[in-house]
Amino acid sequence: MKISVVIAVDNDREVVQCVRSVCASDPVDCEVIVVDDGSSEIDVVNLLAAHHLEARVFTLAENRGPAYARNFGVRQASGDIIFFIDADAEVYPDTLGGILAHFTGDASVDAVTIAWSDTPLVDNFFNKFKAVETNYVINEFWEKSFGSNGSAIKKQVFEAEGGFDEGFKSAHAEDFSLGLRLVAKEYNIVLDRAILMKNAYLNNFFWQGLRKYCLRAFLRAQVMQQTAHKVTTSYNSRKFKIAYALVLSTTALLAASFLGRELALLGLVVYAAFFALNLGLYRRFFTKYGIAFSLRAVPFHFIYLATVSWSGMAGLGCGMLRNLKILNN
Repeated sequence: MKISVVIAVDNDREVVQCVRSVCASDPVDCEVIVVDDGSSEIDVVNLLAAHHLEARVFTLAENRGPAYARNFGVRQASGDIIFFIDADAEVYPDTLGGILAHFTGDASVDAVTIAWSDTPLVDNFFNKFKAVETNYVINEFWEKSFGSNGSAIKKQVFEAEGGFDEGFKSAHAEDFSLGLRLVAKEYNIVLDRAILMKNAYLNNFFWQGLRKYCLRAFLRAQVMQQTAHKVTTSYNSRKFKIAYALVLSTTALLAASFLGRELALLGLVVYAAFFALNLGLYRRFFTKYGIAFSLRAVPFHFIYLATVSWSGMAGLGCGMLRNLKILNN
């Protein structure tokens, strides 16, 4: 069974390390397909050639967005299995072999999602925070999920479902939309937390990071609204709902504390429940990076999740208004 690794590139110089990690994988029947989505700052063909890396590179005349680029890559693929990875991510030597083992060992498996390492590729506070937080969420909260960075799928299943929705021009909800469709149709998606890959996260949270994760929550909330009542996924599981409810309630109560001391006290009580729910994560911060890091990461986690949660609520609100035809698309 052959696996095709599809990588969409939009001015990502890190694609060199990404392709190198794939080429260094334990022996498997594999091809690397790189789709240059109209990069204006780098020449992907020459960049990979300069580092003597083998890949099939396709260059789009203009930027069409990650959904189109990945769909294009799949159309060029000769493998039975498609594995999607971001250009700034890397695999471990045994990652691809572990993925293929699921498909070869069980013919009923339609897709496989793997976990992200708690050690980031970039050494700064935000990357360390996101790596530990994401790894913890995958292990404690995720149930069923499929994404464009760290998921593999049978090519015939991907094509049968129409691939990624090319109506999404940015990388925020196109993979989430496909994942919901796969879950709704009860495809067999395996989540293997023991198979890992490494990621890089944005360096500047309050600018790039804040915008990225808030926009993602805003768009995904609208997508979820259309199908969430039909399926259970990682993002509407019971644990996630409790976490969101606690952080939203805490911020609302504290914001309204000027109306009375009782609201402030109630807000602190709700925050205590939120803290208890996330105690496992906070222990991970301490174990991985020590007390100084934890003293920054714990309050930062609440601020981060509150911002993202309220962005998601705004997305749900806009979706409801559109359904009522108050807002136009």
